[in-house]
Amino acid sequence: MKIKSYAAIPLLLLAGCSTDTTESKNVETESIWADIYVTSQGNDSRVIAELNVSSRHGSNIKLTGRDRLEANAAGVTKELKRDDDFFDIDYRAVFNISEEGTRYVVTLTRDSFGDALKTTLIMPKPFTIITPQENQSFHKTDTLEVSWSDNKQNNTQLDAKLTIRCKKNDGNEASVVENYIDTNDDGSLSIDLASLEGLNDSVLNTKKSCEGEVFMERFNHGTLDSRFADSSRARAIQQRYSKKFEVRIN
Repeated sequence: MKIKSYAAIPLLLLAGCSTDTTESKNVETESIWADIYVTSQGNDSRVIAELNVSSRHGSNIKLTGRDRLEANAAGVTKELKRDDDFFDIDYRAVFNISEEGTRYVVTLTRDSFGDALKTTLIMPKPFTIITPQENQSFHKTDTLEVSWSDNKQNNTQLDAKLTIRCKKNDGNEASVVENYIDTNDDGSLSIDLASLEGLNDSVLNTKKSCEGEVFMERFNHGTLDSRFADSSRARAIQQRYSKKFEVRIN
């Protein structure tokens, strides 16, 4: 269990990555670390690729010259466009598909090196979070029953995260966060709220109810080109959020 105060966490610690940037023309193929994934929350899907030098904490790689990233799915090919934020660079494309079994092939082409590195991802089965229901109310001593439809298929993993946001006595917001990694994908997860010590923290304003939400990811691992740097990864992910619910702490 973790309790976090949003006002106290420096943004650089939240980012956890390098802010440096290196042009791709200066990086050998075998030194490119890649995080390539496709996510869907329903009707469409987003292919995202992040490239760093050597590891996830290495300098961001900006594609230059004729280096490019493309994705193909359901007979449609799209170039991944650069997306910059304050800390990071990644490349993205959106497809109007998200069905189970959809095959995505992401290609990093490096014309000056004569390389074309392919990554294959297969979208897992979609699902729907049924409970908790919207505005459902729980006391901090209750058991939260999470249920979802379309249970596990082969070779997938299901992770869940419970986030409960509360008001502090000083007016700031804090959150109690609990992760459930590789949980049993059988359609049901029972969470004993009484086991979350953060809900009893003296800094919380017990006159205010907290707001809870469950986030779940069902994913499988893709197949990366072996020339990418060690620890590179690829995943196809179905993501879902529950309805928001109330947790009373008085």
